[in-house]
Amino acid sequence: MKRLKIVLLFFLVAFAFSQEVKARYADHSNFSRFVIESDTPLEYKVFYTGEFSVSLKIDGDINVSPISRIDSKLLSSLIVQKQEGKTVLTLKFRKSCTWKVFELTNPFRIILDIRERPRGNILKNFVRTIVIDPGHGGEEFGAVGKNGTTEKKLTLIFAKELKGIIERNLGVRVILTRDDDSFVSLDERTSIANNAKADLFVSIHFNYSEDPTVKGPETYFLSYKATDSDARLLAYKENLGKIKEAPSSDIELILWDMAQSQYLYQSSRLAEMVQMELASEMGVTNRGVKQAPFAVLMGATMPAILVEVDFISNPDEEKLLLTSDYRHRLEMAIFRGIQKYIRSLR
Repeated sequence: MKRLKIVLLFFLVAFAFSQEVKARYADHSNFSRFVIESDTPLEYKVFYTGEFSVSLKIDGDINVSPISRIDSKLLSSLIVQKQEGKTVLTLKFRKSCTWKVFELTNPFRIILDIRERPRGNILKNFVRTIVIDPGHGGEEFGAVGKNGTTEKKLTLIFAKELKGIIERNLGVRVILTRDDDSFVSLDERTSIANNAKADLFVSIHFNYSEDPTVKGPETYFLSYKATDSDARLLAYKENLGKIKEAPSSDIELILWDMAQSQYLYQSSRLAEMVQMELASEMGVTNRGVKQAPFAVLMGATMPAILVEVDFISNPDEEKLLLTSDYRHRLEMAIFRGIQKYIRSLR
């Protein structure tokens, strides 16, 4: 009898700590909507799991109201799993789809709007894969701030957070060229993007100046001729002192031109949109879009930019960059720039 009481108490306690949420869906003329509704706000993350599914990972033991049968033009099934104190909802699609997620309150709702992925001629202008490149890593520390913050550490934190923002809001695949403190060569970073057939390549860095008062973003796209001496010096530093000179032969020039020149216009547009959003968010004078011979951008077979998010050499900015709130503002600015560029393609 005592053992039975203990078992019953265990189930009562487990039930008390389980949160009930409702799941539902509805088809509309050109999209399907999936909704999770809760009496209280939920902590969650959304993960890209392929063109035919999306996963929602919610903190805690969540009881999800079952959907007996899904009869939708885009949605095929909902799988609920428990993993290490989290509840994972995987939504399967009937077709290759894109999605976006947002929240509503009173009551709290997580909403995913799912649309069929464009095909045919539109596909060439549709962004499905973005590669984010956290600069430096391993034995390459990059710039070091006055308070000891290393560029390699900050770029990795920033890139991981930016990856999450893009995945949650655009529903595209996002790949990092490194996800830990490891060394990745400059050529390998571009190869990762090319092998993934990426549609955009964004390299993340933090700037350095001998003047500790300098701050603000700079965004670059590729050119063998630098915009100015500062741009050329920066490229020299980011290239680890191994700056690539202009092509020495007609054959080399043709090969380089075939690899990247067709994307220079798109790269410049992407750079302009990202730079504008960053400068506006930081409330600083726009330092402008520049060109320089960054080795990490050479050979990229997609629009490619390098973002010097801020000056790690500015002690005040260095402290701010270590706070999640400030980083989030800058990450959202870069996301908005990318989003504007993608919308301009349609």
